[in-house]
Amino acid sequence: MKMIFLVDGDNNIGTGLTGVDMLSEQDSVLIFYQKEKGLALAKLQKLCAGTAADVQYIESVRGGKNSIDFQIITELGVLVGKREADYAYVISQDKGYAASIDALQARYANAFQEVALRPSIESCLHLPFILRAADRQDLANALVKEYGSAQGCALYNHLKRIFQTPEPEGEKPAKAVRPRRSGGRRKKAAPQSTEE
Repeated sequence: MKMIFLVDGDNNIGTGLTGVDMLSEQDSVLIFYQKEKGLALAKLQKLCAGTAADVQYIESVRGGKNSIDFQIITELGVLVGKREADYAYVISQDKGYAASIDALQARYANAFQEVALRPSIESCLHLPFILRAADRQDLANALVKEYGSAQGCALYNHLKRIFQTPEPEGEKPAKAVRPRRSGGRRKKAAPQSTEE
């Protein structure tokens, strides 16, 4: 599943790039920035240093209040038109993108799986919904919300069975091995007691 992130470099870029380190080499991150405004290119590159994703830094072709916004929406439209964006996300806390994204969803919904405005890269990933679960019920609810009632319940029940089934003798996690004392032969391990 390839994901493309179009990041607004003028709008809370530090928050927006949260989660960039969780991306794979299949993913693309396009960071739009203005040279004279916002973070310098070297700082942007440093924020993305730990990612495996393909990161491109796109300098605004023209300065001005909404120049980055228009450039991002133009790029998103081209990606959708070429069907290169199965999952495309505008990363910004600027709600001004919502109308353009709604228009793409209304007119070109069959050209992509998901196009959305999100505040950060992390909020686009499927992992955070699991990490936010504080207990079993939260996890069950999150799985249903993410995958629908039938699949979410099936996934939860499968995970529940896995974690409730005792592991076979041969597959118990290895215990920490103490370093051998100097010299001497290694003694045969005594049979493990079945009392626990």
